[in-house]
Amino acid sequence: MTARDVLPGTGALPGAPATTQPAGRLLEVSGLTTRFDTPDGLVHAVNGVDFHVDRAEIVGVVGESGCGKSVTIRSILGLVRPPGRVVDGTAMFDGVDLLGLRGAQLRRLRGRQIGFIAQNPFSALNPVLRIHRQFANIMAAHGVRSGGTARDRARTALADVGIAGPDRVLDGYPHQLSGGMAQRVVIAMAMLLDPALVVADEPTTGLDLTVQRQILDLIRGLVQQHGRSMLLVTHDLGVVAQYCDRVVVMYAGKVIEHGAVRDVLNTPRHPYTQALIRAVPRPGQPLVHLTGRLPDLVDYPRGCPFQARCPDAFAPCDHVIPEAATVGGGQTYWCHLSKEPEVVR
Repeated sequence: MTARDVLPGTGALPGAPATTQPAGRLLEVSGLTTRFDTPDGLVHAVNGVDFHVDRAEIVGVVGESGCGKSVTIRSILGLVRPPGRVVDGTAMFDGVDLLGLRGAQLRRLRGRQIGFIAQNPFSALNPVLRIHRQFANIMAAHGVRSGGTARDRARTALADVGIAGPDRVLDGYPHQLSGGMAQRVVIAMAMLLDPALVVADEPTTGLDLTVQRQILDLIRGLVQQHGRSMLLVTHDLGVVAQYCDRVVVMYAGKVIEHGAVRDVLNTPRHPYTQALIRAVPRPGQPLVHLTGRLPDLVDYPRGCPFQARCPDAFAPCDHVIPEAATVGGGQTYWCHLSKEPEVVR
């Protein structure tokens, strides 16, 4: 029996706003806008973001550091704290608007229907509690009856993420774990209550390349094995190419292109996406740097936010916001240019 058998579905939350969604769609974000009040002015961190995640699908969110990826997912999960605030938009999860939920309702979903894997595993673990107690607290917080002891369920969860000798880990503290082991523990906690959606915020930051591959393989296996969906935040296009079905490219708090991974990476339409792909190291080819920097998010550009760095920018880019253009099987981009896409070889 899973947690979904024990607990009511998300649509049964009392007082939660509900609506219908397209068949097969698990998460649909529309018009998401987040601001930060600072002494220097209002920071436009997330600016009308739209994207969706279908059931049993892995969607990657990619872009430079500072482009709004992490703030976007934290806004959806209700994890943005003052001076940040979500000022507009919806995030429909299985028929329920996450942005319309009160604190207690949202906490019931996080961990139960939505699992979260943080960038830094040690920030997600309580340093003064033994690991077994942290597993027990998660189950107690959601009223989950495990059919056995909480420790038995925790032991199984750790074994599922490839931890040999789980009792030794359960009896220890977070500081006794390596970075890779700590991330496996956090993954086990995220999967503990059988969530429908797993959100991973750059889950391999600070790990060496071999461990990164092991962790990503592990997460993908657990997601696909149980028919879950995943939203994977990364700055690595190689990770997107290997692990994701669709990709959302963000720049300066906006989505500037999205579509099937094969379409976006093979025939990128937006100049920023093209620049990101050219900047990926290739054997025998010179590294092409993306010059310039992100725009000032306080004095936000009137037109296309990428225009100051774009080699093909022309007059409308400075003051006219690009409209969406969709090609092929749903590849969508926001750009004034109508030239043929660049083919990546």
